[in-house]
Amino acid sequence: RDRAFIISSIRSMLDKDSFIEIETPILNSQPGGADAKPFDTYHNSLEMNLTLRIATELHLKRLVVGGFDRVYEIGRIFRNEGLSTRHNPEFTSIELYQAYADYNDMMLLTEKLVATIAQQLRGTTVVPYQEHLIDLTPPW
Repeated sequence: RDRAFIISSIRSMLDKDSFIEIETPILNSQPGGADAKPFDTYHNSLEMNLTLRIATELHLKRLVVGGFDRVYEIGRIFRNEGLSTRHNPEFTSIELYQAYADYNDMMLLTEKLVATIAQQLRGTTVVPYQEHLIDLTPPW
């Protein structure tokens, strides 16, 4: 339930902040956007080798260049690189891009997202981590 609440909250906050949610292709003719080994697959009808995406970055950046000022995607990423209790080759990530923004703007947005969702989910911005208490109240 927590995961579903967090993803729903991220969507809601970004949508209210004029971001547009995008779905980019999962199957690609060549890997790109990260330095990672892709999973390879084959499309029978097209008789074409394809890879599962390793990042959403390139498609989203193209949209920003094309005039979409604020875009994001919450989607599955596939990286064919080992497996352990700390690493899953298939995972959900969020990437977002905003035209005319710098790292300061992105940090403010990140702080707002994390602090607001922690407050809504747990009723506080102070969360336990191992033997420590972490205060998520901005600024970090």
